[in-house]
Amino acid sequence: MSVVIIADNNDGALKANLPLFLSQDYPGGFEVIVVVASDGDDTAGVIESYSKVPNFYATYVPKSSRYMSRRKLAVTLGVKAAKHEWVLLTDAACRPVTDKWIGNMSSCRHRGVDMVYGYGNYAEGTGQFKMFSRFHREYLLIREAQSGMGYGMAGCNLMFRKSMFMAGNGFQGNLKYLRGEYDFLVNKYASTGNIAVCLEPEAFIVEETPTAKGWHDRNVFYFETRRHLERSVRHRALFNSDMLSLHACFVAALCALGYSILFHNWLILLFSAIALFVPLIVRTLFARRAMDAFGLAVPWFKVVPFELRLVWHGLKYAVAYRMSDKYEFISHKS
Repeated sequence: MSVVIIADNNDGALKANLPLFLSQDYPGGFEVIVVVASDGDDTAGVIESYSKVPNFYATYVPKSSRYMSRRKLAVTLGVKAAKHEWVLLTDAACRPVTDKWIGNMSSCRHRGVDMVYGYGNYAEGTGQFKMFSRFHREYLLIREAQSGMGYGMAGCNLMFRKSMFMAGNGFQGNLKYLRGEYDFLVNKYASTGNIAVCLEPEAFIVEETPTAKGWHDRNVFYFETRRHLERSVRHRALFNSDMLSLHACFVAALCALGYSILFHNWLILLFSAIALFVPLIVRTLFARRAMDAFGLAVPWFKVVPFELRLVWHGLKYAVAYRMSDKYEFISHKS
């Protein structure tokens, strides 16, 4: 196994997390490759301290590289440098939850599988809505991957065949878009039946809490990324129909409740109360069951309010995207 880690001006995270990658318990043997996309801090110093570790290798994206995403170029350099057929890609801002991460991801390499989707969420201490929002998107994407056709990826925990990446010319066709490297990989290379999902808790990764700017950029950049993904209409239709039904149920039930109270129609009051609370209870129970499976600790009474908030959260960043300069999202500035 070749573990490729992208470092992007986050020397503190790399210093804290690199030992957890190098100390993995994987009898099959593995190497760790750090590719530095941007080095405006002490990343070079961190790398130098591991220069004598036998299964460690590091390389840098040339400063002269222009007109293409440095992060996508970093992934490409890492894959090309990999000595093994299977590449496990992640970010320096992430850490495996156990030393069995490689082993558990590797166990999902069944016959006919070229890509394995792994789960990840933010570290403890991150705001509950941010963690819920991340989980909600991951869950939808995992369901699509389980159906045999992946659409994209919210996290940084992806394993794939080097030969598949090279045969498909890597990120050819979307190198100019600065972000979305995981989304583009899954969207381009996940075909019917060749993607598996690893849901073993020991295969999870944890990502450091995003800064306010990082959170803003991730949400805004996604609106640019999804414009260039295949099967986008189908994916968005699933989310939009779910949110529409939730809001419609909520509004209709509240209107019926108001009418029944205003005109003292207690039969309508009873049925409108049932129509309001039963769907909310069912949604909460299903959500809690899913969150428990992934170890997400969000109080039950926040589930539906958070789901309602997702739409307005998305609209906020959609407006921010519409108002932004579109040259911010590509490497070709002129």
